[in-house]
Amino acid sequence: MDTRRRLLTLGAAALAPGWARAQAASSSAGGTLVLANAVYPPLVNPQGHPSGEGVDIEIAREALHRGGHGGAIELQWVPWKRALFMLERGLADFTTTVSYSTERDRFLRWSLAYRAGVRYHFYSRKDSGLQLQHLEDLRGHSLALSAGFIYPKAVLEMAAGHVEYGRDVGGAVQLVERGRAEVVIVSALAGTWEIRQLGLADRLVRHALEYFNSEPSFMAFSKNSPRSMAALAAMDIGLASMQRDGSITRIEKRYVR
Repeated sequence: MDTRRRLLTLGAAALAPGWARAQAASSSAGGTLVLANAVYPPLVNPQGHPSGEGVDIEIAREALHRGGHGGAIELQWVPWKRALFMLERGLADFTTTVSYSTERDRFLRWSLAYRAGVRYHFYSRKDSGLQLQHLEDLRGHSLALSAGFIYPKAVLEMAAGHVEYGRDVGGAVQLVERGRAEVVIVSALAGTWEIRQLGLADRLVRHALEYFNSEPSFMAFSKNSPRSMAALAAMDIGLASMQRDGSITRIEKRYVR
């Protein structure tokens, strides 16, 4: 299903009559949901972080609560590829901050879109001498990526296979800092936060080049979880409510000042 059809279908679902919403909320009222995710600050913070669990974890909890889910949510922090494995096998119920792909569609059900696109920034070491202003400037340079993430096709085509993978965003950034790759691509929100947390802001330079990927972000539920259908219905009801009253934007602003 392409993105436009997906959004139209979900938009119609969000406008379901009251009796249907009540049934969905009632069916998801109990039981523990396992949320598997990789640390991806400030969207998914490390356990015990002083600023809170993270933007998207708070959004997920609030949306499920509004949708009628009355059970617990157990958050498990694992590498992203492990999170996808757990979802594919039904070892976890859902995750946050996911981009759609046909490969993932084999084992995931998709929520209402709750964030419209991702803006990417590009960093290299200050002593690299690189000046990246246009996408074509990436040609011939090695790129650091986070394992398991989906990146814009146009960017990957410029790298032409010259890529190195870090375990997570921080690992990808460190590949550049250590000289194993020339350029790291990171989302404007999570990447900037990670570089500051690693204390590398003075050693890396952010280039003028930016790339906006219009693909939205979703919550995604395992097709192999017996709880996923009811939980997805609750999530969509809650996300629609939060979009109407501006709660999602307020949560984001609390983490990113």
